[in-house]
Formats: sequence, C-alpha cells, structure tokens
Amino acid sequence: MKSCRSPLAALCLCLFALGGGTAAAAGVYKWKDAQGNIHFSDKPPPSGDAVSQDGVKAVQMQDAYTGVALSSKPPIRNPRTGGGPGILLTRFTLQLDAANSRNVTVGRKFYGAACDQSVDLLWNEGMLDLKGRVAEQLLAERFERAGYTLGYDAGSGPFELQVELIRLKIDLCEGGRGPAGSGSRSYVKLRWTLTPRGAGAPAFRGTSEGLFDGWNTGQKDSLMHAIGAATDNLLGERAFVDGLGGTVPAADAGLVTGGALPGSGGDLDEAASAVFDRGDGAGTFRERSRRLLSGAVTVATLRGHGSGVVIDAAGYVLTNAHVVGQERTVKILVDGKTLEGRVVRRDAATDVALIQLPGEGLSAVTVAGEEPSPGDPLYVIGTPLDIKLSHTVTQGILSAVREESGRRLFQTDASINPGNSGGPVFDATGELVALSVAGLFTRQGASLNVNYLIPIRQALQALKVTPRAVP
Repeated sequence: MKSCRSPLAALCLCLFALGGGTAAAAGVYKWKDAQGNIHFSDKPPPSGDAVSQDGVKAVQMQDAYTGVALSSKPPIRNPRTGGGPGILLTRFTLQLDAANSRNVTVGRKFYGAACDQSVDLLWNEGMLDLKGRVAEQLLAERFERAGYTLGYDAGSGPFELQVELIRLKIDLCEGGRGPAGSGSRSYVKLRWTLTPRGAGAPAFRGTSEGLFDGWNTGQKDSLMHAIGAATDNLLGERAFVDGLGGTVPAADAGLVTGGALPGSGGDLDEAASAVFDRGDGAGTFRERSRRLLSGAVTVATLRGHGSGVVIDAAGYVLTNAHVVGQERTVKILVDGKTLEGRVVRRDAATDVALIQLPGEGLSAVTVAGEEPSPGDPLYVIGTPLDIKLSHTVTQGILSAVREESGRRLFQTDASINPGNSGGPVFDATGELVALSVAGLFTRQGASLNVNYLIPIRQALQALKVTPRAVP
C-alpha cells in the first residue's frame, strides 16, 4: 500500500509500506509490468508478469532509524546589518538514490497499541520537487533567525542556493497508546550548493545533517523539524559563511560571553555572573532529597521541553545547549512556579547553557568536590517524556568514563529518557556531579540504560561559572 498522509503530506512524500512485520532483512523484489506500473513484493513475479525477467531487481533493504546521533552547531550570526547579501532559493528536491535500487528503505511505520509492530517504508521512485510554500518558508525562517535573507523571486539577491535531500530515515507511529504513543522521529541529510549568480563555480558545496525525535511527545512533524535542524547546522558552518563573503566574529565561533547569542539578534548581559557552592561531602541523597527536588527544574521551549538545575540561588539555571536551541527566552518550571528565563550563555561544543531567572531565593544545589568513580551510585532527577512526569528520580551507577567525539563523558545505567536532557545527576551524598545529555533507545523509544552525562566541572568551566568566594 502507499501512504501520502500526514505528517509527510507537508512535503508531499509518497511512501510504500511493505507488509509482513519487521522484514528489514527479508528479500524484496521490484519490477515494472507491461502497463508500466511498478510493483514491490517479497516474492519474485510469476513468469511473464514483468516486462522482462531481466528487469526484476532485488531491493537492498536497510535498517530504519537506528542509533543515529548528531552534534548540533549553533548558526553563525550574519555580521552585516540589513540581512545581506540576499540569497535566491532556486531548487529544493528530494533525490534519493532509488534509480539503482539502493537506499530504498527509508524507515518503518509502527502500529499496534504499543507501536511494537512495524512495516517497512520504501521510497517509491525517482526525484521529487519539494520547492513550495511550506519548504520555502521553513528554510527562510531559519536563515532569517541567523540574520540572512533567503527569497524565492528573481530579485532576491546575488547568490543562488540549490538544496537536495539525499538521505532520509523516518520512524512513524500512528494510533499508539501510552508513553510510546503516536509520534515520529526523523533524520535527514541535505546537500547544499551556493553559487554567485552568473558564475559557474560554486562558492560553497557541502552537506549537513539534521535529527529530531518526537517519538514520545506525539509530534508527527519530525521531518520538518529535522530539515530545520540540518539548516541550522549549515548556518553553523564557517565555510558556508565564508562563501557568502562574511567574516565570523570571535564570539560566534564558540562560547558566548558577550555580544549576540548566535541566531538571536539580542545583546547579552555581560554583568551576569553565576557562582556555585561546593559541598562538604556530608549527608546523603535521601536526607537532602526534598531540597534537591526543589532545585531541579523543567525547561519549556517552543520545540518541547528538557530539564535543568538551579546552580545559583541568585537565579541561574544549568541545562543543555540543545534544549534551548537558538531561543533567547524560555519558560522555567521551578518549585511550583513558571518563570521566564533568559539564555545568557551557551557552549555548543560542550552542550551546556546558562539561563538567568528574575528574582532570588531559589533552592540551589551544591557541587561535589570530587568526581565519582566507576561503580559509585548516581541519582538522576528530570522530566522524562512528559511535563507531567517532572521531578522523576532514577538510580544507577557510574558505568564508565568515555571519550566520545573528543568529549569526556560519564556513562551510566540509570534510566534516562527524552526530556531528561540537561537535568542534574547527584552522587550518594546528594551533591551535583553531572548533567544528563544523551541516551540510546530501542526502535520503540525505550531506554537501553546506556546513557551519557556531562561532568559538572566540564560544564561549569565551559560557561565560566566560578566557585563562590569564601570569606
């Protein structure tokens, strides 16, 4: 059967759902009959049904959305005023490599009450023109956030931009109930070609990737979010900005300590200075749990939610950079109140951000003087899956200390799910040792209990949060 329904209707994608359960490893055949119709089946066609038996192809099947993990780059702010130079979007196409029967499987459609059964989603045939109002507006909005002007008419500017969607992975659940209910998750890879108008050689040609997981939040437009994330990652490429003839301010290349938050267009408060208190190693998590729960917060953004922790009673909260994204203001749910928080610092490389809240008197946590060792118990507080599940506590151990993509991370078996990102992790004495950042999940969205944490020392150093001076 074919499916052209929401959420893929926004890009007019037409996918072929192959029945027979999770048949990703099974043989699938593709052929064209005498009337020119294309067929897929788990069995070859009867003799004479195909135009020629030489035209029957064995389709190469691939796993769907499995273990895709990406780092995000904050868009580099346009150093010019007025949004120039203008860019004309001349082409936006989906061009998977289906002509020679590779990369035909693009994901899975899950069904059943728990979305625990699936059929493969196959890309049917050929190239598809995605250029239209929805796609154009999506790209234009992302460019505008970074201070650039992307248009669609001939007078848009001195540069032309062509975009190709060359790789796609999507998991779709419809009608599920419970924590693993309806939702979707998508991964895309886009190829970009930027050319000065009237010139033959491109000023930039490269690719970017995007990822969005709305599996447990009921979001079925993950494909659009993934394309948006890939666009942000393009705008974070120094080579692309250089191709436009721009120069990159030093503040946009890494830690933001003053000037403009990448993609926000506002000034940061350089006077903002958070401090933290060191713990004395006395007490236990159980004894301090009431206060620790008061210091754990939920960070609500336009895209969803994450977790965080009050590091300074003067009104400063730590979370992940990928939780706040490019948003300048977010909502903080803390101690039964909802406050507006302002993102004052972020470091994409470490994936941490600092948020300032109005007023004082919040319940701040203390930072451990020593890092935990493998085998030591850990306690995680966060808001997994749904805001209604705020202040969920899970327990595990420090499984290992890892190096991943040049970063030092803690590995734990404590249960961490989407929504826990940026939340605090405490040792047995109830002192802060890390922030949650990532985990591995099954295709159904369940945690595999292989989760990663950012050591708190690393997070504090990246954001230049210093210890409180002792009188």
